[in-house]
Amino acid sequence: MTISFRNTFGDRFAFLAYHAPRNPLLLLMSAAFFLMVTFMTLVPAFQQMPHDKPAAVRVIAFIILELMLVCFIVALWAVLALLTMISRRNKPFICQKTITLGDEAFIVESQYGRSETRWTAVQKLARTRARIFIYLGQASALVIPRRAFENKTNWDAFYDYCRERTKREATAPTPTTL
Repeated sequence: MTISFRNTFGDRFAFLAYHAPRNPLLLLMSAAFFLMVTFMTLVPAFQQMPHDKPAAVRVIAFIILELMLVCFIVALWAVLALLTMISRRNKPFICQKTITLGDEAFIVESQYGRSETRWTAVQKLARTRARIFIYLGQASALVIPRRAFENKTNWDAFYDYCRERTKREATAPTPTTL
């Protein structure tokens, strides 16, 4: 099976949006920042508020500020992600690619190079409604957009083939050496 497509910045951003909430380090850093801001600024500010305000008003105000903080953190990560994408060095990501699936490996070709990757190198396979992510590293993946396929049948067949190969390789016994 062979497909050709061109990735866009939207595809890269979609990968980052998929991957970031599943990245434990990023989640830990975000939680630490959230807790630090909450306990160093918001909690002391609310302790100094006049107590003549009803408790419900104070709680609602606190919740609104916490939600604003969460939105700020998400926006900060989105801006950082966008800034990393704005580089002329990203040419290999945005170029036309052709992927050919084989039994033992898949081949990715573009104007910048050709690579053959064995299915055993795939760390994870994921799919959203619009893209398939073939993880080749902990934080990097080959992004295949749904628009690369003529119809849903081909989309499903491609994903099923990849899933079958990655499952088979994951369950295959590893050779032992003496």
